[in-house]
Amino acid sequence: MKYTHILFDLDGTIIDSRETVRISFEYALEKMKVPNPKILDIDPLIGPPILKTFQEVYGFSLEQARQGYQFYLEEYVGNGQMYHAKLYDGVRETIHTLYTEGCFLGVATTKNEANARKIIENLKLDIAIDRVYGTYNDGTRSNKKEIISNLLEDNDVLDLAAVLMVGDRHYDIIGANEVGIDSVGVTYGCGSEDELRAAGATHLIDGITELLAIIK
Repeated sequence: MKYTHILFDLDGTIIDSRETVRISFEYALEKMKVPNPKILDIDPLIGPPILKTFQEVYGFSLEQARQGYQFYLEEYVGNGQMYHAKLYDGVRETIHTLYTEGCFLGVATTKNEANARKIIENLKLDIAIDRVYGTYNDGTRSNKKEIISNLLEDNDVLDLAAVLMVGDRHYDIIGANEVGIDSVGVTYGCGSEDELRAAGATHLIDGITELLAIIK
């Protein structure tokens, strides 16, 4: 087996969270009194750290962004939006197959780590909760390279040639490249094929089940 350690992004790769994220962002923007808080295209907002999105897309200061993030969490976590996201077709079966073949499975996401772990636990996927890594509660460790590196280091993964990062945005691919591991760009998520190619994805797939052929 060429790849024995598989790391997944969460939003746009394992789960389709477009609607849940859109509702939560709109809730926060309305609370922040942003004119016309309706979001017509949520895809560009899924992937980057939320604090960064509030600052770069909506022009909030860091302090305002933190307040916006708390409003976002009121809807996303407090009102349970995060549990409404659906698995993409074939994800459960593919992860189960990888698990039964003895692969190390983990999640590297810029989503809040505590929330990401709750989502994975709720979905009952064959991924150990302590291998789900994300951004800390205070907003730090939001860089994909750092998240991947910490996950690998904490689990004593030394053979980087056997590690594969699977994600739907250029952040996933660039993070993998910076760590020195191969990557798979999934074209069914929130990023385009052109975005993934430009970022330097090692492989591209249109459906998650295609991953099984790549790892061998």
